[in-house]
Amino acid sequence: MVHLHAGDFAMRKHQIYLRQSGVALIEVLVSVVVTSVGLLGLAGLMATTAKVNQAAYQRTQVGLAVQALVESMHVNPAAVALGRYDGVRKKNALAGADCRKHACSVASRADYDLAQFDRALENALPDAQSTLKCDSAGAVATADVYDGICRIEVTWSERTLAKGSVPSPQSLVWVFQP
Repeated sequence: MVHLHAGDFAMRKHQIYLRQSGVALIEVLVSVVVTSVGLLGLAGLMATTAKVNQAAYQRTQVGLAVQALVESMHVNPAAVALGRYDGVRKKNALAGADCRKHACSVASRADYDLAQFDRALENALPDAQSTLKCDSAGAVATADVYDGICRIEVTWSERTLAKGSVPSPQSLVWVFQP
């Protein structure tokens, strides 16, 4: 049988302590490194999410602007029949008279609607361009109804998620009967 004296026990405890000194520090350093890597990954995920959300917001704004223009064209079928809405649009048009407050002619209402549309696109997508063409072949043009088909295309550039990539062209095409 081995008999340990109080002094031997204290000596063994001291030897074990010396062998383990610094282990806690290494564990802390490893946990800090692992946490840092996790936080960097989370920051990258947040940046990607922000980019995707911005792209979705832009597409939603384009859809809302086009919908507002389609509704305005539905209210003004005579201007649609005259081709007042047709054309390529790149920059803000002058609004002219505010047709919400004053009665406007058919042409003035079309100009006002297009200026509102241009402003909405400019706010959502500074580099947007739109093309609108209404085909009146075989259509009956009256003051109340436009029987033709219209096509609007809005194009813009959107940054992709890849680092250093060039912006990719995006478009929304809507075929409708106002």
